[in-house]
Amino acid sequence: MPTLFLYLLQASGAMALFYLLYISCFRKETFYRYNRILLLSAFIFSALLPLLPIPAIHWNKTAAPEPGNAQVYFADHLPNAAAQMSVVVTHWWDPLLVYGTTILLVIYATVALCLVITHCLQLLKINRLAKSGDIYYRNRIRYVHIEKLTAPFSFLNTIFIDYNAYEHTEFKHILQHEETHVKQYHSIDMLLSAFYCCLFWINPFAWLCKKALQLNLEFLADDAVVTSSQAPADYQYSLLRIGTPRTPVAIVSHFSKSFIKNRILMMNKTQSPRLRTWRYLLLLPVLALTAGLLSATTTNMITQSGADKYLVTENGVVHGMITRLTTDQDLADMKAALAAKDIHLSVPVLKRNTSGEIISIKFDVKDKRSGLSDEITEERPIPNFYFYLGPEESGIGPVPFKHTPKSLLARALKESSGPAKGITTDSTYLKRFPGGEEAYKKALSKNIRYPRYCQENDIIGEVMAQYTILADGTIEDAEVLIAPDKTMGEEVKRVIKALPSFRPDAGGKIVTVAFTASFMLEKGGQFHKGPGSDNADIVVVAYGKK
Repeated sequence: MPTLFLYLLQASGAMALFYLLYISCFRKETFYRYNRILLLSAFIFSALLPLLPIPAIHWNKTAAPEPGNAQVYFADHLPNAAAQMSVVVTHWWDPLLVYGTTILLVIYATVALCLVITHCLQLLKINRLAKSGDIYYRNRIRYVHIEKLTAPFSFLNTIFIDYNAYEHTEFKHILQHEETHVKQYHSIDMLLSAFYCCLFWINPFAWLCKKALQLNLEFLADDAVVTSSQAPADYQYSLLRIGTPRTPVAIVSHFSKSFIKNRILMMNKTQSPRLRTWRYLLLLPVLALTAGLLSATTTNMITQSGADKYLVTENGVVHGMITRLTTDQDLADMKAALAAKDIHLSVPVLKRNTSGEIISIKFDVKDKRSGLSDEITEERPIPNFYFYLGPEESGIGPVPFKHTPKSLLARALKESSGPAKGITTDSTYLKRFPGGEEAYKKALSKNIRYPRYCQENDIIGEVMAQYTILADGTIEDAEVLIAPDKTMGEEVKRVIKALPSFRPDAGGKIVTVAFTASFMLEKGGQFHKGPGSDNADIVVVAYGKK
């Protein structure tokens, strides 16, 4: 949807350039045929140019890092982290922001549809009007006589007129004027401009250009009558006598229009010198400028591909991530980037909701040494999940790994629908614990126990948990993310809930804390531990069976 809004913005900008060119250089010229081509080009090129594959302008070879208001710290970096971030607080208007694009699109489409329906009703009105009068044909033109018709007009190959309402000279001028509209197919111009304004109704330059085109068509018809008439002044007097500001239908050509003054001024204007036609070559630099502006506005859309956003290679290890907002194009970019590293990625299952968020995905990634696979199916948008492929080990899961790059963690926070699992959002929370960091560690080590069932069955590994510190310092939403055994997870959860409240935060921040506890066993003088024990926040050791 944002792409659609970008297209509307680009088309509106192109239309503005064409209209400003016409107003500044050609409005007062008597080259009506050239002006007609120029104004029609404004409608056609402004609609088509944004759709062409114009290469984007790259001002820098590398994309600048995305701005953000947060520094992200993973659990294994907490003791040495000193930076602070601003936590995003949920507001009542957040749903409007989430569905804002859809709401705006519905409003825009509704207005456009109403305008289209209005013009269709006008066409039906013309059709009924044609059937209600007396008809005769001459030179492939249909003439419809309607008594007490407010003003004569033409549409396509049909002229509507009241034969008895005008004197002979006026009647002759009207027919010549309307026959010119018919013979030069002016109704096609009016239909094109009307349809364009229905689609781009929000652009004021579209309506201004439509009005300029309509006036120029009148100039063309007036010029044809004046050229063939031996008494141009009589034709101008006919305009003044018949003229009325009323325009019953907007997509037809009326003999009488509200801008009669401009028409009479142009009829009496000295013909522009032929040498001035070179000005129309200015259309070429305008087209070039339009293409350049379109290229510049496209740059931000393609500066960062899906591979740049969701893939990072560090120390020979490929780290990746999928979020609810990962698009089809992002997945295609990731597939191409991984293929260059001889890694095969496939997504055999992918489902999205009406907002475009992923709600079901099956993800397979393989290299020469190993393969990874994961599948998530939920009724709501999926949580983030992460993977990495290295020369010695690989992994995939719903929480970040110990060496997951911080750029991926920052994007995970940005694109999560709620708290991002496994990511601590503020390292300074330890300063608010009663007694500080040392007291926090003592509170954990004093209360946590190695579950007897796990000790007796030689179960080791890391438990990752997460909890939330509210602005008033209370702890809630404690949950276990990963645990080798349920009893281990319950033990860590119990200890978290037993912690005393933190001191309130002066800024009213809400902090999400990821916590890792490593459970290891000593057997025969040797320690048996999990692969992530070196990066755990606390280590629990017990004696195992010999």
